[in-house]
Amino acid sequence: MTDAIPFCFRLPVTASPVKIAPPRLADAHAEALATLVPLLGCGEEAAALAFDGLADAASDSVAANALALIADEERTHEQLLAGLASALPAIARQPQLIRAARRFHIQLGRGGGALHLARIAGVDAAVCTALSRLLRRDAPIGVDPVTQGLFKRIHGDESRHVRVSRTLARAMGEPRAIHEVAAAAREALAGVLGLAGDAFETLQV
Repeated sequence: MTDAIPFCFRLPVTASPVKIAPPRLADAHAEALATLVPLLGCGEEAAALAFDGLADAASDSVAANALALIADEERTHEQLLAGLASALPAIARQPQLIRAARRFHIQLGRGGGALHLARIAGVDAAVCTALSRLLRRDAPIGVDPVTQGLFKRIHGDESRHVRVSRTLARAMGEPRAIHEVAAAAREALAGVLGLAGDAFETLQV
């Protein structure tokens, strides 16, 4: 299998997507998921680059190792989502959505490591909330065990990433500022996700 085309950021080290069986979903649900996967994949690519940079900048070896591990897991998520994208129906690209997502992730890095980590933690917590809705037993993708398993893995990893990012951000920065930038990042994320509102609605999120 050839290397996947990036969702919106080219990673320094590319890898082949994980082969995923075509999901057993209704056509409308599969097409909605095909709209959302590039949006999620963009976030995973951005996170891998961000955590690589944060690991390189960390002065503490324990923190550096924790951040590097997260970067590796984000790359794995990107490969899983690339495989899922290949297994879903081909739909028209939505450049406006991807441009908005790319711009959003670039802006998360403003203000130094502590604020960057705080924003990432806020965004990842919001993504975990969305994934938990997507994974409800009565939600459309609940009928497909492969898709369920993929998103459960990502959800579990991201929940842990939130805890690590918050802990490190609080150790590095002023608590009030950490809280404020995380809340602002979640609000900005809501604006990006709103561009894919129809797809979320179809998947009952």
